[in-house]
Amino acid sequence: MTVWVLLAALIIGAAVGLLGSGGSILTVPVLLHLLNLPEKVAIAASLGVVAQISLIALLPYLWRKRVPLKLLKRFVAPALAGTACGTWLSVYLAADWQLFILAALMLLSALNMWRQKLWQWPLHSGWALAVVAFMLGGLTGLVGVGGGFLIVPLLLTVTSLPLVSAVACSLALICLQSWLAFAGHSYWMLQQGINLPWSSIFWLGALGALGSLAGVLLSEYLPQQLLKRAFALVLVLLAASLFFV
Repeated sequence: MTVWVLLAALIIGAAVGLLGSGGSILTVPVLLHLLNLPEKVAIAASLGVVAQISLIALLPYLWRKRVPLKLLKRFVAPALAGTACGTWLSVYLAADWQLFILAALMLLSALNMWRQKLWQWPLHSGWALAVVAFMLGGLTGLVGVGGGFLIVPLLLTVTSLPLVSAVACSLALICLQSWLAFAGHSYWMLQQGINLPWSSIFWLGALGALGSLAGVLLSEYLPQQLLKRAFALVLVLLAASLFFV
């Protein structure tokens, strides 16, 4: 792997640690443009990378007891059900459409993250939260993203959680969803005789995990509004790059 790929892995990890999001939404373009992987393979591989990163990034939050377990329990079951459905649907969806949906989600999230105050749509119904969790899980399986770039703004929008708790909850959901979706995509590709770049997945995940730990430490000291706006700009640039694959 080139120096650029290794640097990208550290940046991906740092984004996950700082914001609880950004892992696979940054990983897919890296795998497409720097490793020249086919679209379907890049989407599957990104899930393997983010599954590793999110697991390591989650550990400090668990140690500090920052994960809102009550809320997490309400999200887990519908989110994993959605992930399973999205993974199944991804087999039948053309790669171009997967990238188009991903780019559209990136732009929508960038707009929300740029705002001084995030859009507010409080959800008090348990059923409404379950439906939203199912849809987020579906996106994880469908377009190969952990969903943190949507989960963090959503949690800040529909709950009264502080940012650090929203990030912790997001990481827990990303971890569970990514491992499940990666297993599903890997099984499908095995059945099709398609080989995944296992060494690249491992090294990107390992370096990203190191970056995530640095990001967790830095998150205590950097202004969150500045981070969100910087991340929004990155999302816009990467969304644009997906149209040139």
